[in-house]
Amino acid sequence: MKTSLLLLLLLLAGAAALYVVATPAAAVGGQWQSIPNVADPHVQGLGKCAVDEQNKVSNCDLRFVKVVSGKVQDGTTYQLDVDVLNIEGSHRIFKVEVVELNSSGSSTTCKIVSFGPGC
Repeated sequence: MKTSLLLLLLLLAGAAALYVVATPAAAVGGQWQSIPNVADPHVQGLGKCAVDEQNKVSNCDLRFVKVVSGKVQDGTTYQLDVDVLNIEGSHRIFKVEVVELNSSGSSTTCKIVSFGPGC
């Protein structure tokens, strides 16, 4: 009986340790975490998706340039600083909050929570 109890406790401790190691930092506690590599194609794809979605609902005609910095929460919600070209050809940094709905290969689907300042 003692051996079974000890084995069960070791198994539970191992499972808890595996959970902590395997769970991304962004998913623990819902805290915002800096994105260490905003040049990652996945992050850049989210920035482009956000600009494309904004263009669908506004008359801004913005052109995505790149994501310059960002944070992630729970692995699907992002706060990004996105460099864009406006219709006059001037660079502007937009603060974007976007939720990733789907990502498969080179295609990303997203929903804008906020996009500012206005164009």
